[in-house]
Amino acid sequence: IERDRLLAEVENLSANSDGQSHKLQDVHSQKLKHLEAQIQDLKKKQENQVQLLKQKQKSDDAAKKLQEEIQSIKAQKVQLQQKIKQEAEQFRQWKASRDKELLQLKKEGRRNEYERHKLQALNQRQKIVLQRKTEEAAIATKRLKELLESRKCSTRDNSVMSNGNGNHVQVNFLVS
Repeated sequence: IERDRLLAEVENLSANSDGQSHKLQDVHSQKLKHLEAQIQDLKKKQENQVQLLKQKQKSDDAAKKLQEEIQSIKAQKVQLQQKIKQEAEQFRQWKASRDKELLQLKKEGRRNEYERHKLQALNQRQKIVLQRKTEEAAIATKRLKELLESRKCSTRDNSVMSNGNGNHVQVNFLVS
């Protein structure tokens, strides 16, 4: 506004051609140049301010984006920690179940081993009893054969004697 006023004054003064008006014209011209230099300086400052505002906006946007990423990473970290905790609990339960099953299998194995030894001992005793009975049966069979053989011989001898006397005598043997 002041610039426009000075320009108008310069034009008015240039219409007057005397020496004093020339001097005034120089003064006004200097003021005008000074004002134009100030305007250029202000324009540069304004452009710099606009650039700074743009950079600040970019910086704010980047900071906001980083903050969002940080929040996202924190949320992922919480989810991951919960998942790790859940999987650790599942593994603990699975391991406890496997350990219990293993103990049960070991106990069952010991019981089966005990039963096997028991059956082996029973089998061995039965073998011994069977062998003894077999031996006793063999001895009894042998004695029976001997008695039967002896009886046959005695019966023949008695038959011969009774035939000689004309009397028939029957002899009974007891087998023990």
